[in-house]
Amino acid sequence: MATVLGMNTALPTRCGFSTRTQTARLTARPAAPRSMRRTVTVAAGGTPSYPNDWLPKDPVVVGASVAGWVLPSNIGVSALGGKSLFGAFVSSIGQELAHFPTGPALDSNFWLYMVTWHVGLFIALFLGQIGVQARKQGYLD
Repeated sequence: MATVLGMNTALPTRCGFSTRTQTARLTARPAAPRSMRRTVTVAAGGTPSYPNDWLPKDPVVVGASVAGWVLPSNIGVSALGGKSLFGAFVSSIGQELAHFPTGPALDSNFWLYMVTWHVGLFIALFLGQIGVQARKQGYLD
């Protein structure tokens, strides 16, 4: 029986398991020679084809995106009775904190305002990041 070398131990190449209806045998291939392992290590440790910093962090994007969402969400709309989304969200937070140990009910408007406001914020962050990186890399020239 041949052995597979790895982590300073020798393991048998054949492992088996059985069930009541059938028996299956799994076999492992012998380890690659040392010269091939070095080649694989060098190839894996070389220059990556995809950059590790694929999402460059830019604090200007975060600040501009938050301002770009908070300011428009403070404009009153008729769908909320003349209130802004941000104002309705903050007032619903205050209403829920009034009975603090108990959390918000499932039919509370807090959940609608929270999800809507945060989805808008994340869209602004996402599009802001795309726009800034596209401008830096010359896609918008």
